[in-house]
Amino acid sequence: MPHQNIHPGLIRSLVELAREISEGQYGHADVLFDFTREDSHPPEIVELAESFGMMMVQVEAREYRLQQMIEELAAKNRELERTLAKVQMLESIKNQLGKFVPCSVKSLIESNPTCPDLEKRDEDVTVLFLDIAGYSRLSEEIEQSRVNYLIETYFSNFLDIILQNRGDINETAGDGLMIIFRQPDPVAHAVNAARSALAIEEKTRLLNEAHRDLFTPVTVNIGINSGLCSVGSTRFQGRAGARWTYTASGPVTNIAARISAIAKGGAILVGEETCSRIQDQFAFSAMSRHQVKNIQDPVQVCRLLSPKS
Repeated sequence: MPHQNIHPGLIRSLVELAREISEGQYGHADVLFDFTREDSHPPEIVELAESFGMMMVQVEAREYRLQQMIEELAAKNRELERTLAKVQMLESIKNQLGKFVPCSVKSLIESNPTCPDLEKRDEDVTVLFLDIAGYSRLSEEIEQSRVNYLIETYFSNFLDIILQNRGDINETAGDGLMIIFRQPDPVAHAVNAARSALAIEEKTRLLNEAHRDLFTPVTVNIGINSGLCSVGSTRFQGRAGARWTYTASGPVTNIAARISAIAKGGAILVGEETCSRIQDQFAFSAMSRHQVKNIQDPVQVCRLLSPKS
């Protein structure tokens, strides 16, 4: 039989070459190809060497494709890392901006980042203004760091109350806050404003008690008014660039601010429209007329006392 004429050393050499190929070593490929010479080796050796050579070519091709895939995956991974870094940066920017931007604006931007609807439109809202009475006097009597601590402590506690009642802090001004309550139901946002005011009144009492050894008791005056406002963004353009604000503007807001200004001794004063909406749920003092700054006609207000049992 033909294989009886094959020298055992040839078989061992081919076996060793095949083992090297299986381990990814191709340094002796020229030796393998030498075995495919028909004029030097038996046909069986030539055929076996050709099979090993074809296997080596196929393995090399697979390794090459695998290496290409690894390089492509590495490139995609680098791109993903760059994208993730951008996302993290944008998320950080959003979180930082969130400290200064009203919640309503954040929601509008998040719902449509490329073209948020910030245009002004008429909307029924309840506006609440509050201020800390005697802020200027406090600033003169105690050091600024203690004044800052006082304001941050009280306002931080007020923030939880406002958010629980679906209010949105729109503006801050040292000793005061402007808060907008917006829900589809005009009674609902008026109720939420009243609940917030009463909760702030109670929280102020508790904070005063807790800080009685540090500060003179703080008095927080509140004015509330409801009705149709122009809600949206306003753009101010100057030489240095544009400045945007998002607020509720119009007579309803102006009257809420004036009502807050005439509140004394920690009173919660409510405009006539707000009172009419929530009088079934809250107790009020008798209605009274007040002439307020920059408003031609007297304003009807009443004092919010408590929820009805």
